[in-house]
Amino acid sequence: MQSRHLSYSTLVIVCLLLAAPLRAQDNLLNDPDLKEMLKEAEKMQKEAGELQKQNPTSPDRKKKLAEMEAQAREEEARQEREEKHEKEKLQAALKTQLEAPGLISLPDWTPTTPQFKANGAPTKKIVDNEVRIVQTGVSSLTPKELADGWEAAAVAAKNLNHGRNNIEVNGKLTTIMFLSTRTDPVQEAKLEASREPGGKITQIEISSPLPKPDIGSE
Repeated sequence: MQSRHLSYSTLVIVCLLLAAPLRAQDNLLNDPDLKEMLKEAEKMQKEAGELQKQNPTSPDRKKKLAEMEAQAREEEARQEREEKHEKEKLQAALKTQLEAPGLISLPDWTPTTPQFKANGAPTKKIVDNEVRIVQTGVSSLTPKELADGWEAAAVAAKNLNHGRNNIEVNGKLTTIMFLSTRTDPVQEAKLEASREPGGKITQIEISSPLPKPDIGSE
């Protein structure tokens, strides 16, 4: 880069030295070769100046890049602190919601599950950053039959949205039904029924999320 700048400078100086004694001679000043040489020298000098401005190793550019990198690191650190703080606030709010006294029950519109034998009373659990009411149990019906019953109940109610997933992995059958109300505040209920290959009993989990706690903002 420096040798290129030196070549440009040398050419400019030579052209200027040649041009000085010729200024008194109009016929030589009109020499097209000399004009072209001076024009080329001016162009090369301009390019050299631009290259020098763009030189990433210049002290000013190094300082600017260092400042930008420092700002980027500080912004990243700030965002990480904010995310950590928000997660801590959410976990604290979920813990409070989990431990709050009161009746623990599924929505009253939750369909009846045929031949269902509950494993005790419903409980509250933190699942995927929300508190859910969870009821587990078993049934002699297949996952498909249980899901069919929920789906029929949703259709008959005429005010519930419903969706269904059927999954089979290594012979294990799992059917998941999702129900939700069509009016605010929206409530949800989920049925997950699984049966092992050759099994006669279906394991069931029915759950419904509580409203998300308001953690506010600071």
